[in-house]
Amino acid sequence: MQLFLHIGDHKTGSTSIQAFLRQRASDLQAAGIYVPTAVTYSPQSGHHHLAFELLEDKRWNPAYGGLAELVAELRRCPLPRAVISCEDLSLLVVRPDRLRQLEESLRAEGHSVSWLMFLRRVDDYLESLYCELRRSGQRARLGYPGFAFPFLLWGRRYSKFCDYSAFVRRWRGVSGSPLHLLDYDRAVGAEGLLPRFLAAIGAPASLIEADHDAPVLNRRRQEITRHFRRVVGPLLMARFHRSNQRALQS
Repeated sequence: MQLFLHIGDHKTGSTSIQAFLRQRASDLQAAGIYVPTAVTYSPQSGHHHLAFELLEDKRWNPAYGGLAELVAELRRCPLPRAVISCEDLSLLVVRPDRLRQLEESLRAEGHSVSWLMFLRRVDDYLESLYCELRRSGQRARLGYPGFAFPFLLWGRRYSKFCDYSAFVRRWRGVSGSPLHLLDYDRAVGAEGLLPRFLAAIGAPASLIEADHDAPVLNRRRQEITRHFRRVVGPLLMARFHRSNQRALQS
C-alpha cells in the first residue's frame, strides 16, 4: 500500500484537510484512498494520537489507539492507498528514534511511505503561530516582538518553525522515504489548499473540483500583531525567506 503521511506544518490549513478527509472518507475510499479511523478522537479529527504516543505526550489516551492499532487497521484494508494526517508528526524531527520506529513499522508491513508537508511564508506563519498560542493562554506576557526575536537570533535552534532548510535537512537525514514540500501560499492563491493536497495524494479531478471553494478553517484576523508587522515581518523575511524558498524547490 502507498501511504501518504501529511505532517503539517502547523498553521497551514491542517484542520481543514483533516476535516475534509474524515467527512469525505467514503468518496475517497471509492477512489481507492483509505482514511484510517484509528488514533483519531472525533469524527473530524486528524490522527493525533499517533503523534501523542510517539512523542510520549501526556494527551495520549490508549482508548483511541496507537501505532499498533493503526498498523492493524491498515493490514485489513484492501485499497492501494491510504492517507494519514497529523501536524504534530513533524515534531518527530527532534525524536529521530521515534521517526525511525514509525517508518520501519509501516515498511515492515510492505507499505511505501511518502511524507507531505505544506510550508508557509515565515512572517505570516509566525504571526499565526503567536496568535494561536496567545489564544490558548501561552506566551501572552511576552508580546509579539518578544516572541519573534529569539527566532531571529537563534533560527537554527527553532528550525522546525522558521528555518525550513534546516528542518528538511534534519528530516531527510533520518527518514529513508521521500518528503514532498508543498507551497501553502501558492496553493491558497491559485487552485486552493484542498485541491492542491488532493492532487498530491492522487485524488480524482471530480473530487478536487467539487471542493475548489472549500473554506480554510481556523483562519482568524491577527489584529494583535498588526502594530509590529512593519518591523518584525521584513526582518523575518530577510533572515529566512530565501533559504525557505530553496527548500521548497528541493
